[in-house]
Amino acid sequence: MIDLVKIIGIGFLTLVCTIILKEYRKDFALYVILIGALLILYMSFNILQNIIGFLNDLSSKAEIDNNFITLLLKITGISILSEFAVSICKDLRRIINSK
Repeated sequence: MIDLVKIIGIGFLTLVCTIILKEYRKDFALYVILIGALLILYMSFNILQNIIGFLNDLSSKAEIDNNFITLLLKITGISILSEFAVSICKDLRRIINSK
């Protein structure tokens, strides 16, 4: 729960810094967004490791083949990373177009 609050705090801090920097230096706002996004992604890995461990334990108790769980996790990971990349591109496009 504390990690989730940290992630939300980083997102909010990134938003505030971007709004402030956008008025003075639009090129630095781009860098703040990228750094904030990378920090959020890095901090999310700890939460994802806990979820993956839970799913592995659950699949072993339910006697489900780990190949199915691995495939589902890969599909989910690819979709999450794709959505993350699309969101970053949309944010960058808005900053570049507002120059």
